[in-house]
Amino acid sequence: MCYIAELEKRVQTLQTEATSLSAQLIILQRDTDGLNAENNELKVRVQSMEQQVHLQDALNDALKEEIQHLRVLTGQALPNGGAPMNFASSVGGEQQFQSKNQSMHTILAAQQLQQLQIRSRKQQHQQQLFQNHQPQHLQQFQQPQPPQQQHEH
Repeated sequence: MCYIAELEKRVQTLQTEATSLSAQLIILQRDTDGLNAENNELKVRVQSMEQQVHLQDALNDALKEEIQHLRVLTGQALPNGGAPMNFASSVGGEQQFQSKNQSMHTILAAQQLQQLQIRSRKQQHQQQLFQNHQPQHLQQFQQPQPPQQQHEH
């Protein structure tokens, strides 16, 4: 009889320990989910920053070329230390300038589009985080309830 009592006590102790470990596991899983979400958000931010750096580099290059072209057109700087350009080469340079100007506008438009996409992703991610971290009892109230039919008297 004493042996059975010891076994029952041991079972109760193990059940209590299992409950405690289960609660700890749930907390650790929530923490892991939160860290994974944060990690994913940081990855997206790093990726968008890298893309922004590439776009900024391309824009800087286009602006440098435009500045050089304008200097050549105004006679402030001569290409390759040569003589001033004649009108025919200036017209060709103007076409090249317009082409580069269009590419610069394309780069700016792409950068603006990327910023909008980044903002949209951030908002979606924040909504997901908010929904994932709401207590269970609050989520029940946010789920749409079917309309109740009123009984006529």
